[in-house]
Amino acid sequence: MTWLFLLAFAAEPLALRDAITMALQKNPELVAERTGQEGAAAALLNAQGAFDPILGLRFTQRSATTPATSILQGVNGRLDERNSTQATTFRQRLPWLGATFENVLENNRISTTNPFTSLNPYYAPVWRTTLSIPIWRYRKDDQFRSALRVRRANQQAADRDFEAKVLDIAARVEAAYWSWVAALEAEAAANDSVKYAREALDSTARLVRAGEQADNELAGARGQLRRAEEQAAQTSGAAREAAQQLKSLLASGGSDAIWDQEWRPVETQLALEAKSGSELAERALRLRPELAAASQRLTAEKENTKFAAEGRKPAVDLSISRTAQGLAGRAVPQGELFPGFSLDPPPQLVGSYGRAYSQVWRNNYPTYEATLTIELPLRNREAEGRFGQQKAIERRAEAQIRQLEVQTALEVRRAWENYTAAQARIRAAADSQAASRERLESELRLYSEGQSNNLNLNVRQSELTESQQLLVNSRRALNLAAAELRRAAALTLETFSIKVE
Repeated sequence: MTWLFLLAFAAEPLALRDAITMALQKNPELVAERTGQEGAAAALLNAQGAFDPILGLRFTQRSATTPATSILQGVNGRLDERNSTQATTFRQRLPWLGATFENVLENNRISTTNPFTSLNPYYAPVWRTTLSIPIWRYRKDDQFRSALRVRRANQQAADRDFEAKVLDIAARVEAAYWSWVAALEAEAAANDSVKYAREALDSTARLVRAGEQADNELAGARGQLRRAEEQAAQTSGAAREAAQQLKSLLASGGSDAIWDQEWRPVETQLALEAKSGSELAERALRLRPELAAASQRLTAEKENTKFAAEGRKPAVDLSISRTAQGLAGRAVPQGELFPGFSLDPPPQLVGSYGRAYSQVWRNNYPTYEATLTIELPLRNREAEGRFGQQKAIERRAEAQIRQLEVQTALEVRRAWENYTAAQARIRAAADSQAASRERLESELRLYSEGQSNNLNLNVRQSELTESQQLLVNSRRALNLAAAELRRAAALTLETFSIKVE
């Protein structure tokens, strides 16, 4: 078209796909939406951390002096004890059955002034392994497993929210692009009207000089030219405003160099494969990211409901542990209390850390323990109320999905109707514009030959102006309807080969 050639040497070409790509890279709304993904990922990492193993180290040094009431307890009425403890713990919450595993290896070195101690100092390592399992309440689901699944669903919902924002930004850029194209077309049409008005003025001046037209015809021709020039100025301002609206979606901020760039559009129309409204509605119900996000949030609410249901059960917990102990130390001769009865320690207890730990590894002195704890609340109104609240939230989320489905289907069908109506309008507008141009050019020939008058010429010029504006509006309506249909049917990202990561 004429306006494309006029802009070709003054501005850089801007394709619609490039405009959308630019917006997806720089638009602040999209940058802000990305933080939602980052926050959801961090929340998921936090929930996963509940199942991280924990390694602990503990060092204790204890010195105690206590009064002794008997010589059997301590010499000179006092008992001095020194205790050095080092403990290593390993604890992990397991992702199955709500179980918790703990392993503790503890070493104790004890020295004492008790005269009747056969080993001094002595070493008493302890290795304790415990497995705790809920048998009823929180066996199927507990707060940590529930939080993990909820936050995983929330992360997926955040991903779909980001995809929805990408779709929204792309659709808005497309709509702004077509509005810009339409504004430039309107400007070109107004410039055509100025050209015809100027030709009419030139013809009128020539006919007046030749005495074939009255002098007052010049006033009418000049008035028509001024009106055409005023309309051209208005459309030029509207075109600049449309360009600024487009740039507002592409700029990263108020100081972006985009604001000072001059562009010219590459496309004036983008083809859309004709499908039925029902097919597009079905596609939208499958692929619209808003519906996928709502579905993931419903999944999260169902997980919350499952956890709330667990709280209504009685608590039955089982704890199983095994403890292996060792004992060794430096022998302190004690002599005989009775003939043939020695107070000296047995040989297998005489030694240092190595001998004490060998007893632990061989499980020479084991202790096994199992504890079953049962808690039967006589009334559990708190848990019942929490479950009832969560069930209501879940039903509300389900209703919101149904509502969103209805809204989506309505958007697609409405966009389809608008698109098909716009197709019919543009054909009629194109025929009308061609006929008006042909009539005006014919009227101009008659006028230049003195066979018409200024009034008829003005009428033809007005007809052409109106038909051109009608065609511009029809093209804009068709492009916007196609853009809205692509958005509603989740076709925008596919059309422009946009991959959301």
